[in-house]
Amino acid sequence: MAKRRSLLTRIGPAFIVGACVIGPGSVTLMSTTGASYGYTMIWLSLLAGALMAGFLALFMRLGIYSDDTFLTMTANRLGRPFAVLCGLTVFMVSAAFQFGNSLGVTAGMEALFGGVPQYVWPVVFTLAAIVFLFSFKTFYFALEKMMTFFLIFMALAFLVNLVWAILAKPDRLEVFWGILHGAFVPTLPANVNWVVICGLVGTTFCISAAIFQAYLVKAKGWTEDDLASGIVDTVMASVMLTLVGAIIMMTAATVLYPHSGRVDFGIMIGSLEKVFGPYAKIVFSVGFWAAAFSSFIANSLTGGVIINDTLRLGGKLESTPTKIFASCVLLVGMSTSLAIIHTAEQNKNAQQTAATAATDKQPDQPDAARPEKTKKTDLKVAAILVGQASTMLAVPLAAIAVVAVLFDRRNAKGRPLPLAAKAFVLFGAVVLLGIATVTYLKIKPELLEILGLG
Repeated sequence: MAKRRSLLTRIGPAFIVGACVIGPGSVTLMSTTGASYGYTMIWLSLLAGALMAGFLALFMRLGIYSDDTFLTMTANRLGRPFAVLCGLTVFMVSAAFQFGNSLGVTAGMEALFGGVPQYVWPVVFTLAAIVFLFSFKTFYFALEKMMTFFLIFMALAFLVNLVWAILAKPDRLEVFWGILHGAFVPTLPANVNWVVICGLVGTTFCISAAIFQAYLVKAKGWTEDDLASGIVDTVMASVMLTLVGAIIMMTAATVLYPHSGRVDFGIMIGSLEKVFGPYAKIVFSVGFWAAAFSSFIANSLTGGVIINDTLRLGGKLESTPTKIFASCVLLVGMSTSLAIIHTAEQNKNAQQTAATAATDKQPDQPDAARPEKTKKTDLKVAAILVGQASTMLAVPLAAIAVVAVLFDRRNAKGRPLPLAAKAFVLFGAVVLLGIATVTYLKIKPELLEILGLG
């Protein structure tokens, strides 16, 4: 029993970050990637997970050794205007993630309770999250336990789906070798969708969530004596969040591949239901809901604590300004998701009206001669994918700040980073800047589609 208590006290901050990272965007992107490219992109998911693990460890170390907050250290190194701009961009990242979380909760609950209007779910869960934020004077440990439960639950839920998927395949050995090849042989398909790929990397290697780790470590109260606990926490959470993403991708590759185009919620759930019955639908929907709601709270707190620090209000996780700003993130996400749901409903009604009119005009025309219905993209899925990818547009400033802060030995009480760690930081920064550049060049058509201008 003593060993169990010892292990439980060693986990916390990184599990909160993991629950934040594995949101509906991650599930949708991993499913789309697996359905479109099979097992070939597993290596990229693992690489993004390894980068996230390294940066979580670095910010855990920073949170333990430093006396100042991240943006205070950024201001000391690069100036207050740069720190303010950096903080605002990270806040925008959280807001962009949040409407995806709202749409994800809606999708999960709609699959379980189809008779309830979609508009209900973003409002209900946003209000529930706000109530949680203000229900505890010191809520860190309640947050830690809840997020740890959600992360473990998600891992088990999606693992069950993967096991069912593999057992249903007659050629299990071929599936196994396909997974190994995809994990260890890096390849990029010729027809790769770069917005999906950028979102795939960005949703796993999320620099704003890594920065949040330093604030969580301080909220946990860890000191230099807890460095070993921080390593255990980081390793366990990083392995879990990386495997959850890979499991989702492998499940989609096993069940849906080859599937051209985006994978919407109906395809994700419906295909599993056809093969495994209604239980798969329930497990997937509940897992998807857990991914969304866990991100609701953790992601909103990321934005809240960062903007709190930006305004020099202390940057403490449990302060009233942090809770107020986190509520603003939640409300922005709710409002945006409601607008997207409304637009999606209007598009759906317009398509049904047009289809009915076309059928009425050609009642005697043979089915083969009738014009095919154009399959429209699921606007909610498109919004989640674009929201995930577009967050990469805000990371260049954060990447520069991360390098400046982590390289400054004064921020770790005179302890310099080892040469290998510096090389790792630079590699991660280059990846972030590269993905941001590609996103900027490739995302315009997707944004026009969401805005109805494409």
